[in-house]
Order: sequence, then C-alpha cells, then structure tokens
Amino acid sequence: MSANSKKTTTKGKRYTDAQKQEVVAYANKVNADNGRGGQAAAARKYGISVLTVSGWLKAGGAPKAAKPVKAAKVAAKKGKKDSPQGKRYTDAQKQEVIAYVLAVNTAKGRGGLSAATAKFHISPLTISGWIKKAGVKMPKAAKAAKPAKVAKAPKAPKAAKPAKVAKVKAPAASGVSPKAVIALGNQIAKLEKQFSKLKMMIGAIK
Repeated sequence: MSANSKKTTTKGKRYTDAQKQEVVAYANKVNADNGRGGQAAAARKYGISVLTVSGWLKAGGAPKAAKPVKAAKVAAKKGKKDSPQGKRYTDAQKQEVIAYVLAVNTAKGRGGLSAATAKFHISPLTISGWIKKAGVKMPKAAKAAKPAKVAKAPKAPKAAKPAKVAKVKAPAASGVSPKAVIALGNQIAKLEKQFSKLKMMIGAIK
C-alpha cells in the first residue's frame, strides 16, 4: 500500500486560539445542556482526541459539568407548599387562635385544637404552647352519664292455699242421741270460722 493511500491524520496539527475557543465553547454548551458529555461530543465533531479537548478545557478554566438533577426531586420541590415554619405571629393573632379553640370546645366539648390547626394552618404543638403560655385551662370533655338502672317489678305474692275442710260424718238416720247433736253443732261452728277466715284471706289477695 502506497503512502498516498493513507488517510491524513490530525497528529501534530496545530490549532489557532480561535479554533481552540470554538471547541471549548462547544464542549461547555453540551455540558450545560446535558450535564455531561461535552468532551466526547467535541472530540467526535472536530476529530480531536478527548485528552486534547480536556487539556484545552482545563487551560481555558472551563466550569465543571453540573450533576444532573433528578426530575423527581425537582417536581417534589415544586409541589411543596410554602410552610408556615418560622413565621412569627402577633399577640393579637395568637389570641384569635386561642379564642377559636375555646369556642369550638365550648360548643362541641372537644376538637378545638384540630379545628384551629385546619383553619389557621398552624401545628397543634404551636397552638398548645400558646394556650399553656396564656394560662388558659382547657375544659375537659364531660363523660357521658350512665343510664339509670331500671328497677325490677316486685313479684306478685303467691296465692294462699285454701284450708282443708274437715269432713263431717252424717249422723245415723235413726237413734240420734243429744250428745251427737251437740257435737255436730260444734263442728258446724268450727267450719263456719274456717270459712270466714278463708274469705278474709281471699279478700286480702284481691
């Protein structure tokens, strides 16, 4: 193969300051746009070795390529709302918040702290500190009264058993003696007393 067929190389080629500045500017632009890759891109475009481009960048005081910021972090920062941390409140504003807490607690019995947090966008710890500093005592929520026990109905008295009626033997039809008649009369009187007692017991039950 003849020497004329060899490709011309850039080895030993000298570049002017303007050419160097052009290469350096291109590399810096790629780094600024993409965060990196400027040296390799300039080497491919101008047909110069990466080491040569790196030397020109160092000699020209090129800025370091910034690390690419993750898109997720950028979106998270944009999505965050301005927090009230570090914000200073006047005494009048503090009193307004405390008064709101007390009003809610008085009306509902509780929930004033969380309601004030949602309305004024202030942390509950901060509001609690203001309340303690002001010496305001928070009313405790009243406990629900227990329902009164229902009194049991008194048991109905048991019905008294009826007294057993003594059996009376009928006297013989014939030959009744006077003593037998007297005994029969006594038995009848006893039965009448027992019957009257039984009626009184039945009337008391009714």
